[in-house]
Amino acid sequence: MNICAGWRCCFNVADQSSALITSVARMYYLDGLGQSEIANICGVSRSTVSRLLTTARDRGIVRISVDEFDPRDRDMERQLVNRFNLRNAIVVRELSCTSASIRRAVGYLAAPILADWIGGQRLVGLAGGRTLSELVHNIEARKHGAGPAFVQLMGTFGSSPERIDASELSRALARRFQGTFLTLNAPAFVQNQRARDLFLSHEEIRSIWNAFDSLDLALVGVGTLDESAIIERGVLKAEAMAEVRVAGAVGEICGRFFDDQGQECVSELRNCVVSIGLDALRNCQDVTAVVSGPSRARALRAAIRGDIVKSLAIDQTGAQSLLCMR
Repeated sequence: MNICAGWRCCFNVADQSSALITSVARMYYLDGLGQSEIANICGVSRSTVSRLLTTARDRGIVRISVDEFDPRDRDMERQLVNRFNLRNAIVVRELSCTSASIRRAVGYLAAPILADWIGGQRLVGLAGGRTLSELVHNIEARKHGAGPAFVQLMGTFGSSPERIDASELSRALARRFQGTFLTLNAPAFVQNQRARDLFLSHEEIRSIWNAFDSLDLALVGVGTLDESAIIERGVLKAEAMAEVRVAGAVGEICGRFFDDQGQECVSELRNCVVSIGLDALRNCQDVTAVVSGPSRARALRAAIRGDIVKSLAIDQTGAQSLLCMR
């Protein structure tokens, strides 16, 4: 290293000795200089500075440590398990206050935990939903052995499924776990019971329907009468929504509307849904609701009370709202 006029120092760019790398690293990490400023001082390009900083990390010249951070609120998890007799609870600490960022945080931070749960199962069912979508798309691919079979728990919305739909999420997880994917080739809602029964008479769809009785784990979202992918996408007509409101509906799972006791509401709509039934979910060993936000509290309480939901992945505010329910 040769010191030249002023503060400018001239390096042989090909020389990547420890002295050069250490000097650049000290200027960047300890002195707080920007990469452009360092490049100007050392007479090299900014890309060279960036390369040298990477080398410093790779060689262990720079060792970056971050204070331990537990992304889970363990105390609140224990409260939920004890209060509602849940199998498992994951309460994610909130890193921001917007609903979109909270959904992303739940998906990102809960993904490694749920991935371990999924990996040990034989047949896993998936519903659709925004928070559930964040979870699925944050699960890393597994490269060892064949994974579980994945089945969508309800039909599709329209001719072009979206990223948050059950069919897309089931397919995505099957790829990540090198498992198989069982598709329910039917719309989520049909005109009447006769149309639904016609779909169920097809051997392929009937085989999927029968598979619902063998689920080891189901991952579901929980909608409300005001916030639900079904409602926001205009899948149901106003008349149908009015009918379930009159029937006492407080929430929805897989297109099945239920009351405060977690019992399916009696309406024409229940005979038009092509999805897993609430009784099949009750018989499933573990149904994990992946949700975010405080607005789901009443619907969650009802689903837990009705023995539909057995485990929960949620944010702190949502968990607190649920704990405050009487």
